[in-house]
This record gives sequence, C-alpha cells and structure tokens, in this order.
Amino acid sequence: MRIFLSIFGTLIFLASAKFGYCLLIEDKLNGAEFVSLIIAFAIIGLILSFASEIQEFSIAGNIVKLKEVKRDAEKSISELKSARIETFRFLLSLAKRHPGGFSDSGTVDGRVNDFWSLHDQIVAFNCEDELARNLLEVVGVLLQGQLSSISHSSDAVRSKYHGKNKTPKPSQLTIEALDNDSVELAAKRKVAGGDQAKIKEMLVVGLEEYKKLYELRGKYQNKM
Repeated sequence: MRIFLSIFGTLIFLASAKFGYCLLIEDKLNGAEFVSLIIAFAIIGLILSFASEIQEFSIAGNIVKLKEVKRDAEKSISELKSARIETFRFLLSLAKRHPGGFSDSGTVDGRVNDFWSLHDQIVAFNCEDELARNLLEVVGVLLQGQLSSISHSSDAVRSKYHGKNKTPKPSQLTIEALDNDSVELAAKRKVAGGDQAKIKEMLVVGLEEYKKLYELRGKYQNKM
C-alpha cells in the first residue's frame, strides 16, 4: 500500500508540473503563480505518499488529523457491524416463535418463509460465521416444525415421528410420506378434500422445504 501511494503521489506531482508548465508557456500563469502551483501539488503528492504515516496536517490554519479520523471511522464501522449482528441474533430468536392466528394445515411450517428471507439478509451481509450457532439452533427447531407440518398430511410420518425428537434423512422421509397406503389414509381423513393427487403435491412441497433445512443444518454443523 505504501509503494502504491508513493507512486500515485509522484504521478500527481509530475502531472501537475507538466500542466503548470504548459500554462506558463502559454502565458496563462506568471512565474509566481507557477511556483505556487508546483508547491501546492508537491505538498499534495507528499501527503499521498506518506498518508499511512502522517498524523495530521494544516490547511489555512485548520488541522486535519488523518489517523484520528481513520481510527474513528474504523471504530464506527466496527460498532455498526456489531449492532447488525446483534440485531440479526435477536431476529433469529423471534424466528423460532410460531406466528399468530390459526394454522392453514399446510405442509410448510408457517415460520419457514420468514426464516429464509432473514437468512438471505444474513448471507448478504456476510454474518454467517458469527451467527452459525444461532442459525443452527433455529434450523433445528424449524426442522421439527416442518416434520410436524408434513405429518398433518401423512399418517405414516405422524405415527412414526409424532412426539419424538427425530429428524430423518430427506430420502427416508420422502419414501415414508409418499407411501400409497399413508396417502390413502390421509384422503379418508378428508385432507385436501380427499384428493390423493393433491395430497401428494402438498407433501412434495413440504418435503422440499424439509430437505433445504436439513442440508442447511449440515452446513452449519460443519462450521462448529
């Protein structure tokens, strides 16, 4: 960085010297103005060359403290990032709560869509590493919720996993949820109006969400 600034400062000085000389030749500047111009750009070039080391300089009696300004800016950026992380952490704690109102008895947990929106923001702001543990906790809760939502339309899933703290592999859950006998039993309970094709469509949607959450959990488990 120091070398780059030195080269840049030198180029600025040389360019200004050439520009000033051209103006001098064309009588656009007199000798005193030319000297003032060269001195001014020489100072600017020196400031750029030693910017990483200069503590402060004065312009028309006003002191500009470079390192102090830089330090304050870095502190503010750090504080903003910390506040952003804590805000995300708080929102993740809320993401575990069930939304108000009545459930629509669908195969997707009512908290999942909001979680994905929040997760996208966390990724966009590059906060995953700091929040990996919180994300893992929330995903674990949502996986259980998603399994429960699927069980509303699958007798096989409900009988095997209801009340148990288990999260089967997506491939295994798919076989169990789409079992023809299980779908037929759900139809007899008038799930989706007794339409077996619609029940399967609903289950596929729920299973896809379950798979996404399951894979995300694996990602954050590897970060621990």
